[in-house]
Amino acid sequence: MTFELYCDIEWVQRGAYFVHHRRRFVQTWNTVAGLGLSTGVVLDAGGVGPVATYLGSMGWEVRGTEVDLRGPLPFPDQCIDLVLCTEVIEHIKDVDSSELRDLEAFNYSGVESMLCEMRRTLRPEGLLLVTTPNAASMHMLAKWIYGQLLLADPQHVREFTLADLDRVALKCGLRTVWS
Repeated sequence: MTFELYCDIEWVQRGAYFVHHRRRFVQTWNTVAGLGLSTGVVLDAGGVGPVATYLGSMGWEVRGTEVDLRGPLPFPDQCIDLVLCTEVIEHIKDVDSSELRDLEAFNYSGVESMLCEMRRTLRPEGLLLVTTPNAASMHMLAKWIYGQLLLADPQHVREFTLADLDRVALKCGLRTVWS
């Protein structure tokens, strides 16, 4: 069964979230499939979703998270082959702090903590795949022009441009590749 059919049968019927994000899940699957990976261990950050579950049906060991992603992940160093972070990073708040500098503006501390932990759990040849709305997209530009709320979703804490993601990834010892 193709991923698209699997997604439609098993996930889209679960509700509006999966209907809304179907295209992004298909794009994520196409990226993963294009990597030519064999089986391994996949961590689906923020909850096990369609791509990880499909990988599980192909023999991958699937792990999810039930912890605050800004803190330590309950996995040993270098035990994960692929981390999927699909539609998660835009929901990560800063690390709790009472420091005035931390309260004044978004400082990426939660995102940095999460990405550093994901890097720690990845095997040396492992991959981290992040999907998130692009804050510099034409859709967002049109919203700005028409004076609308600039977040794609009001539940998002922060939406990122490619430059934002490059900067925070580099700080966490990750190298970015865009597709």
